[in-house]
Amino acid sequence: MRCVILSGGSAGGLDWLAGVIRRGDRVICVDRGADYAAKLGLLPDLIIGDMDSLDSQTLLDFSRRGAEIKTFPAEKDETDTTLALAEALAGQPDEVVILGALGTRFDHSLANVHLLRLAGDKGVPAKIINQFNEISLVTPGEPAILKGLPGETFSLLPLTAEVTGVNVTGARWPLRDAVFSIGNPYGISNEVAADRVEISITSGLLLLIKINERGEMNCR
Repeated sequence: MRCVILSGGSAGGLDWLAGVIRRGDRVICVDRGADYAAKLGLLPDLIIGDMDSLDSQTLLDFSRRGAEIKTFPAEKDETDTTLALAEALAGQPDEVVILGALGTRFDHSLANVHLLRLAGDKGVPAKIINQFNEISLVTPGEPAILKGLPGETFSLLPLTAEVTGVNVTGARWPLRDAVFSIGNPYGISNEVAADRVEISITSGLLLLIKINERGEMNCR
């Protein structure tokens, strides 16, 4: 089972969103993310958050149609998307896809990227996607596989102070037993050289960002 979290940031065009969400996905809306669901004609499984940016009539309509509602106070330690991810992980999904997690609030965008570790600690693959970027986490153990076309761009950035044993094959600039450190972002703008890039690390946490400047990113 795949769980899609629809948060309230910039979510791209409705046609793009409709192409990403699959039939059978469990859909969790974060506060204003329910507005996107309404425009797409989707009935969320759960709407969660402090509801400070969601139209009350939209919330009432979804409640009457059977969507589960979990409301939290505005003053709390967790962000609404953190609460949504905790709910998603409690359902033991095979994968979590987070949409609407990036936008004009850089603090919220960065906080959402950090949430990938929460999923990684539970052993659940998770990614943040918008029309231009797909962000996932590489952890020690099983290599991460990036599929793409030759010439497509991807970047690697450390999420921990240091990442050791970085190996990259299938890329224009391969790496062997490299070390990445915060403050030295030399993993920017590598390129796919084959139909499959393999990335592995020995220790730390590494962000993998696949880029599509044409705005056609999807996760099908």
